[in-house]
Amino acid sequence: MYVLILLGVTSYSAGADLIETRNNRKYNGKLVKIVEDKVVIKTDEGNMVGIPRSSLARITRGKEVFDFVSGERYYLEVRRPFLPFMAVSAACGAYSVIKYQDYQRNHDRYEKERREAGADSNLKDTSKKDLGTSVILAVCTAGTLVMALKPMEVKVPIGKIKLGMAPNGMRLSLNF
Repeated sequence: MYVLILLGVTSYSAGADLIETRNNRKYNGKLVKIVEDKVVIKTDEGNMVGIPRSSLARITRGKEVFDFVSGERYYLEVRRPFLPFMAVSAACGAYSVIKYQDYQRNHDRYEKERREAGADSNLKDTSKKDLGTSVILAVCTAGTLVMALKPMEVKVPIGKIKLGMAPNGMRLSLNF
C-alpha cells in the first residue's frame, strides 16, 4: 500500500523533503527508491538511509504534508488568528500607564501630607491599590501581546490518499 503512495510522492518531488518516522526520527533529504519493504532516502549530507515502510509517518515537502499515519494530505499554513488581541493589549497597556501615573501622584501627595502632619499622623497610603492595578494590567498587556503575535500552524486539508488498481498495473489517485 505504501509503495504506491511513495511512487506517487517521489514522482511529484522536486526539492528536499523532511521525512519523519513513527519513532520521531527526522531525515532531511530526498526519496530515491523503494527496495522490498524499505524506503531509501538520500540525506542532505549524502548518506543513504533505508527506512522500513511500516515505520514511515510523514513526508513534508515545503508546506505540503503526506501523513501516512492518518492517510491524509494537507497544507500547513502559519496564521495569527489572535491578532485582534493587539487592540486589547494596547488598551491594557495604556490603562496600566494611567494607573501607574495615578499611583505616583497619590503617593507623592501622601508623602507631602505626612511630612506636613508630622510623625504622629493617622494618614493612610491608598496609592498602593493603583500600583497593584498597574502591575496586573502590565502582566495582562504582556500576555495578550504574546498571544496576539504567536504564530499558529493550521492544517488545510487537501484530501485523503487513496489507492486504486488499473488493469495494467497500480496507480495512486488523490481525491480532492
